[in-house]
Parts: sequence; C-alpha cells; structure tokens
Amino acid sequence: IVHIYGLRLQVRGEWHPAYDAFCRRQEPCAVTMENLQELTAVQPTGDKVYIVENEMVFSYLLKHLKQKKVTLLCTSGQLRSAAVKLIPFLLDSGAEIYYSGDTDPDGIRIADRLWKKYGDRIHVWRMSEEDYVKSLSEEEIGNVSIKKLETVENPVLRKTAKEVRKKKWAGYQENILKDLLEDMELERPSRKQ
Repeated sequence: IVHIYGLRLQVRGEWHPAYDAFCRRQEPCAVTMENLQELTAVQPTGDKVYIVENEMVFSYLLKHLKQKKVTLLCTSGQLRSAAVKLIPFLLDSGAEIYYSGDTDPDGIRIADRLWKKYGDRIHVWRMSEEDYVKSLSEEEIGNVSIKKLETVENPVLRKTAKEVRKKKWAGYQENILKDLLEDMELERPSRKQ
C-alpha cells in the first residue's frame, strides 16, 4: 500500500475516475498493488512530487497544505511494491521527486537505495547533517543498526550517517515538520546535493 494525494492514475490507457475524484475533492487515498496492476501512466499535480516515510507526517502536511495543489505520497516505512511500481511512472511524468525519511539507519538506507537506483533523478530532501541535528530524538540506536550505515554512498547521506554513528540517536521527521511544510509551501525543497 502507498498513500497518495494529488495524483491521477491512468489504468489501461484511461484516467481512472475514482482517483480523479480524490484529486478533485483534494482528499488522500490508499492505493494497493492490485490497483496498480494495469497502470499505464500517472499525472502529478504540478512538477514536484514529495514522498515522506511517515503517515503522521503525511497527515500533518496535508492538513496544513489544504489550499495548495501538490502531489504527496507516503510509503509508511520501507518501500513496498506499490511505491516501487509508482516511482518509475512518476519519473516518466517528468516530475522532480523529493524523498524525505527519518534520519535513522533504516530511513537513511531507504533514501540511499533510491539514490543508487535512480541517481539524481530523486532528490534527498531534509536528510542532511543539519536536518538530522534538528530532528534528534531521545531514541538510542544500537550497534547492530549503526553498522548498517557503513555502506551508505550518497554524498549527503554519507555525511549524515557519519553524524548518526557519532551521536547514536535517531532523528525523526516528526521533529522537522515545519521545515518540511515550509519547503512545500515555498516549492523550494532543501536538498543540499
């Protein structure tokens, strides 16, 4: 399942009326892999697509962006098959994709895998060292998880991973909600790449 907002889906060559209705009503919806089996194209609202990892972050951003025409997706953690299927269609649409996840070992590795697969076609968003420091939680990261950060390749994420290994605390998107919201309102995501 992937949660979507502001995204039209074309199935078997026709724009699907249910997803058009969600766009028209400015409402989010959940899309399953079954819904995407015969996907032929997507049409984002605008030229930027924002992807977040956390459902609470997704809800917060939608609540505060009600009058803004945007496309926002939520993966709810690890990328599931529905999100994996949508991303190439989003790229084919010509939209710029901005991905933001937690700055903990799992979140950093998700972003790094996306970057390894798609290169600079997917921008790492709000996951720099500075963003990590702003997003710090009180949740300590164990040594096994810290070890996962040794293989990070993206230049921005590599610096962030170094800081995470040093501090050993998780950083969460919930702690930088206003920064994410401001980026979307101004349509100038901070990517520092």
